[in-house]
Amino acid sequence: MSVKNFKFVSPGVFINEIDNSFIPKAADAIGPVVIGRSRKGLAMQPTKVESYSDFVTMFGETVPGMGGGDVYRDGNYQSPMYGTYAAKAFLRSNVAPLTYVRLLGQETTTGNSDGGDAAAGWKTTNTISNTANSNGGAWGLFVFPSKSLNAGVAGGSKLKARQGTGSLAAIFYLDDATIKLSGTYYAASGGLDVTSAAGHLITTDDTGLFTAVISGSTGTNNIKFSFDDSKETFIRKKFNTNPQLCSDPGTFYANASAEDYWLGETFEQELRDGAGVNLGDLTTNSNLVGIVLGLGQSASAGVTSGKDPSQMKGQASREATAGWFIGQDQGASGSYHANNMPKLFRLLGRGHGEWLHKNVKVSISQVRQSTTTISDYGTFSLILRDLLDTDNQVVVLERYDNLTMDPTSPDYIARRVGDQYYSWDSVQRRLKLYGDYPNLSKYVRVEMNADADAGATDAALLPFGYFGPPKIKSLTDISGSGTKVIDTGPGGTVGGFVIGGADSIRGMGGAGNFWGDESFVTASIVFPSVRLRVSASDGGLSDPTNAYFGVQTTRISSSTRADASVADAHRLWFPSFATDPTSADPSVGITGSAYVFSLDDVRSSSAGYYYESGSRNSAGGSATSGSYTNLLDAGYDSFTAPFWGGFDGWDILQPDPLRNAGMTTAATEDNSYVYHTYRRAIDTVADPEFIDMNTLVTPGLTNDALTVHMINVCEERGDALALIDLANVYIPPHEAYKSDRSDRIGTTPTTAATALKDRRVDSSYGATFYPWVQTRDEQNGQLVWIPPTVAMLGVLASSERKSQLWFAPAGFNRGGLTDGAAGIPVVNVSERLTSKERDTLYEARINPIASFPSTGIVVFGQKTLQERRSALDRINVRRLVIYLKKQISILSSQLLFDQNVQGTWNRFIGLVDPFLHSVKTQLGITDYRLILDSSTTTPDLVDQNIMYAKIMIKPARAIEFIAIDFVIMSTGASFDD
Repeated sequence: MSVKNFKFVSPGVFINEIDNSFIPKAADAIGPVVIGRSRKGLAMQPTKVESYSDFVTMFGETVPGMGGGDVYRDGNYQSPMYGTYAAKAFLRSNVAPLTYVRLLGQETTTGNSDGGDAAAGWKTTNTISNTANSNGGAWGLFVFPSKSLNAGVAGGSKLKARQGTGSLAAIFYLDDATIKLSGTYYAASGGLDVTSAAGHLITTDDTGLFTAVISGSTGTNNIKFSFDDSKETFIRKKFNTNPQLCSDPGTFYANASAEDYWLGETFEQELRDGAGVNLGDLTTNSNLVGIVLGLGQSASAGVTSGKDPSQMKGQASREATAGWFIGQDQGASGSYHANNMPKLFRLLGRGHGEWLHKNVKVSISQVRQSTTTISDYGTFSLILRDLLDTDNQVVVLERYDNLTMDPTSPDYIARRVGDQYYSWDSVQRRLKLYGDYPNLSKYVRVEMNADADAGATDAALLPFGYFGPPKIKSLTDISGSGTKVIDTGPGGTVGGFVIGGADSIRGMGGAGNFWGDESFVTASIVFPSVRLRVSASDGGLSDPTNAYFGVQTTRISSSTRADASVADAHRLWFPSFATDPTSADPSVGITGSAYVFSLDDVRSSSAGYYYESGSRNSAGGSATSGSYTNLLDAGYDSFTAPFWGGFDGWDILQPDPLRNAGMTTAATEDNSYVYHTYRRAIDTVADPEFIDMNTLVTPGLTNDALTVHMINVCEERGDALALIDLANVYIPPHEAYKSDRSDRIGTTPTTAATALKDRRVDSSYGATFYPWVQTRDEQNGQLVWIPPTVAMLGVLASSERKSQLWFAPAGFNRGGLTDGAAGIPVVNVSERLTSKERDTLYEARINPIASFPSTGIVVFGQKTLQERRSALDRINVRRLVIYLKKQISILSSQLLFDQNVQGTWNRFIGLVDPFLHSVKTQLGITDYRLILDSSTTTPDLVDQNIMYAKIMIKPARAIEFIAIDFVIMSTGASFDD
């Protein structure tokens, strides 16, 4: 401290306290990056988790494969998700955070136009054609609620009988098959037994069951079914719901497992409600009439061809969204239209794909008008809820209270929830961040209406309703007779999924008839839309003000049981599905939103409060006094909206949509969506200034080009080690069907060693291991074969916890897999290696995992993939140098832009020398020397603004070979000789 800081007036002793004992903030711990699939979570962006419990919250539990069940509705868990095991193995040791990159299907612009392996998504092998014997595509079962015909209307020389309105009840995806209903043909002139019944009205039998006839290469099946999910005849229990069974026999499953179709969506809630007629709980189905019609659009109908639910190729992963939330009406009733209310904001998923609309809904609650004269802005709460909870028992995933539309407020909705998002720049090959406010929500981000974000809307506006999901155009008063197909109306325009003939529904009845024969029937068909709550007392709420109007996810309106089918109604119907139905193109079958809900249409009566669309314009509407505040003061201030339109971008016909066998040796980003998805994820973490990591793992990936790319990325970064898996060491069921377990070993140690040598990989930034190991899933006890990189990630963590990261992650002390070194149980190896085989592997720089009868399974090598012999051909030394470079880089950054003088040099030495000494005392290095003076930072370098230091280290080497001589001596010999 300078004496100028003291005030000297008269003689005396002046004392000042100087604290130089401040401890610099330690650098954050750095862990690995794991790339892989998971049950849920943010996708295609690095996400850091601090513990395994955090990982489960964000990405879900481990997935062992062979999930079975209702694959199409519940999700594809047929193959192990190795990344989840790698995360568990590492995080169990709690030595550092882990960054996870969840994968969803991606494609390039070139790949999108391919329609084959280059394109993300899926499709059936065959599509609907204009012939009567179409054997592919999506086919809808439309169900009408009654056998009885209503009064007819004049139609030509005969009376056209009105059948009423039927709704889409189920979708069948035909890969190579045909489907029809069999039974009693329903016509105005009475019943008639028919054998070919696609495109015909067929009644349920006396027991209330439909009969479907599905014919394909595996034969013909007659299947009786109902829509009552409490019975064994329930449609989802009777039909195949696993798309992968449509694979070629022997690809993934034995011949006997193959199918030619699968059941997709079913809409039980829609059918329970009926289309104009209440069907109760479907306990009695004897009054149902069904017809099977093709789903899709014809180019000749004035729309682009390929708008077919069975042709989802060319669709990368897409985020689910909640439609625009709208403000309230502030004028007098009589001229109100919910569609004309100002848009305020909407919510979009942050990278969850279709998981979001299958599992989450959003509620707006506690809507409050301003109660002060200072500001007209009111407040509200935003609640993310489990999709299948009920208003009687709300399950909150996230909650944000006291939000406001005031852009200047700390409680502004965009500020509190977050509006930032990443977008992939395919030219610069990196993620770019957009938006103003960091995301605090794990699930969604806010997109503000531009006027609302600029504060240009009325300050009194509050979220009072929302635009529903896109509406697929209904068909009204359609009719057919003789050889005539459904009349398309003026101009040939048709509804959402209208196909057939040249430009209308493909009836496929007889010679192309819709209803068949000479019967005259007129009817309407609609597409599913989830029910809206009508009464505040639905579900028996003790306090009706606790009711959330808007979308209702229960089985029936009075029920307190959730209905799993509501998610099916909010799926992505085809690749060009509208992202914003308020500006949808009607040429693709979307006619705006299915509905527009607003609390303004909640009316009061002596029996309570009810939602009735349009009631704002009638007496007893949302606010009898003409003000929305009347409704809020009564306590009715909550409503719920769905998410819709998410998509994962996967080929659902594959047990593992990222299987290595899906990539050829000549795979590129433009000819393989699998290759592009992996490559993009790897490139996402290529920038060391974007994400910290010291290890990169993509468990199960064996493609040569991609694993080399992983190593190159780590080498270019200079601060990470890539652990890679080798091809054909073990061939899991999701890669290929093998009738004999021995066929799952696709290589030998000698062949694997030769193959790696031929690849000429030479880098100390990569390492590999052999063979696969078996773990026991701790959730259900299932045995799972996992690639060695999974176990090794756990070994690296447990080794660091036991000692330091520069100790060799091998041997019985730190590499004993049987003893728990992997972080997860390891119970077996895919191959038991002999001593000679271990030698062969180690000479090829492949680290063997050995199994010994008495000591168990152990990692028995720690070589990197560097060909030349040096200290860096060992994993412990490479990890040591990575650690030293990273930590010293962090320490050095404190000196940037300081003066390049001796005092700054001394500060650098004062920071780095104690750090190196600490590593030395912990046996990381045997000695070191740090030089920073005028001999390193010369005047010429000073003029170039460069400070140059030299650090020389002698890494401590691990013992890998122990040689002991046993000398046998005679009895009289002296040990001192």
